[in-house]
Amino acid sequence: MKKLLIVLGAPNGPLGELSQIAQDRLACALRFYNANSDCWIVCTGGFGQHFNTTDKPHFFYAVKYLTDNNVPASAFLECPPSSNTIEDFQMTRDLVLEKQPDIVVIITSDFHLARARALYTRIINYPKVIFVPASSSLPEAQLAPLVEHEARALKKLQENTL
Repeated sequence: MKKLLIVLGAPNGPLGELSQIAQDRLACALRFYNANSDCWIVCTGGFGQHFNTTDKPHFFYAVKYLTDNNVPASAFLECPPSSNTIEDFQMTRDLVLEKQPDIVVIITSDFHLARARALYTRIINYPKVIFVPASSSLPEAQLAPLVEHEARALKKLQENTL
């Protein structure tokens, strides 16, 4: 069975240090890969004022995290320099349709899952998909505004079309 694992991007700092959100997603991806090493991996994320202002795309730091934890470079497919979740799916759509994997696995934060699922359905809608939530380890004071943001964004998405 061939699996395509897509790890959605998250912020990193000005020196490329991964945010806690990125670390949570990548740790989840690493656990998945260690249990399912027969998968291709795509890490998303390029540049953006709100998540990465370094001279390297976010996916560079994500791939480095995974390869530093013994995921072989050969497991990675081309990673898109997307700047948000909509672009994550727009820029991976053709790859999903080309590879026709037995299953697509999307890893994102638990608080981001509902909106990611809604966007995936609108943009890719490949039927063989599972979503794996990366448990957030953020303190409640940092998590609460993210949960509120996601609820507002999902409501707006449900009320409008892309």
